[in-house]
Order: sequence, then C-alpha cells, then structure tokens
Amino acid sequence: MNNYTKRVYETLVRILVFRSAHPELFAKDSQADQLLQKVEAVYKSISAQSTSQTSGNNDVRLSGSARTSARDNLRKDLESLSRTAVSMGLKQFFMPRDRSDRAIADVARIFAANADPLKKEFIANHMPEDFIERLRAGIEGIEHSIEQQAASKGARKIATTAIANDQAKATELLARLEPIMNNLLRDNPPMKAAWDAASRVEKGAAVKKPAETPPVTPAATAA
Repeated sequence: MNNYTKRVYETLVRILVFRSAHPELFAKDSQADQLLQKVEAVYKSISAQSTSQTSGNNDVRLSGSARTSARDNLRKDLESLSRTAVSMGLKQFFMPRDRSDRAIADVARIFAANADPLKKEFIANHMPEDFIERLRAGIEGIEHSIEQQAASKGARKIATTAIANDQAKATELLARLEPIMNNLLRDNPPMKAAWDAASRVEKGAAVKKPAETPPVTPAATAA
C-alpha cells in the first residue's frame, strides 16, 4: 500500500471501532448501517489484498534471486565450455555479446547441441562428464525462474490494482457517510467530535526541503 492508502485504511479501522463502541447509533438496515457494512467489506478486501501484495513482493524478490543464481551458474558453465573449445581449435562455441537471460538460455541450448557429438573429446580435455546434462538443467532452471518471476509480478500487480480500486471505494463511502453522520450527531457535540476524529483521513507527513546554500559573493570570498 502507498502512504495515502495506508491512511485511508487506518481511517476505516477507526470507523469500525467507533461503530463497535456505539452500536446504538446505527439502527439495523438504516442508511448509515448499510454504508458501514460496505466500509467493513472494503476494509476486509484491502486487508486481504495487502497480504497478497506483500506475498507478491516477497515472491518477486525470491524468484529474482533464483533467476540471478541460475543465470550466473549457467554462464559459468558456458564460459568454461567456450574456453575449452577454443583450446581445442573449435570455433562454434564463442560467447555472444548479448548477456541477457533469454540469450544465455538460447546459447546454452545451441552449445549443448553442438557439443553432443564431441562429448568424448571435451571429456578428454577434462570437462565434467555430465557437462551437457548440466547445461540442459541450467536451461530448465533459468527458464523456470523467468516464468516464476513473471507469475509473481502478475500476482503483485493484481493485488496492487485491487487495493487501488478498494481505496477509491473507501473514499466514496467516507464522502457519503459524512453528511449522514453530521445529521445523526448534530445534537450530540461530544459524539460528533469523536466521529470526526475517527473519520478524518490524516494528512501525510510533510517532506522538508533541504536548506538552500546562499550563493557566495565576491565580497564574502574576499572576507
């Protein structure tokens, strides 16, 4: 949640606490009661989507870490194979300039295919006996991590969009509640003050601008 949505969410919490503390004010199925039921539904939705958003953030970080590890390991295997191939006078195993994850996976697939008929020669040059299997496992690992990260980002986007929609609904509900509660509590100033405190969306902390350094004048420099 962004800062404004957090403040709206906290307002919803205070309003629901107010309703729980003063049930006598809200006749069942009255306009105020119906609006507060919608407030509670929006509150629950934001809470659930916030959990999904946080989980999505964690999944994106984890899948990003797995993707980096898979890419680095596969690249090391490719570079080892390329160096060995150069020492053997083979010209079809040069590393490309494009070092993106997709390119690394594609090159690994090409290297594995080209190396397969030469496997014994590579092993004779002290490449691991399972070097082709390692390349294929690396391809699978990096492609899986790409898919996982895309899925995690998608889930996070869904939650973020849902929270934004719920925040808009909450703002609309607060605007509809304000005149109703003003009418309901117009003859009860203490309760009206308590409602106003509960239903107010707090302002965000002001960001202080750094003090500007005054320009240095020739006279000040001379002094």
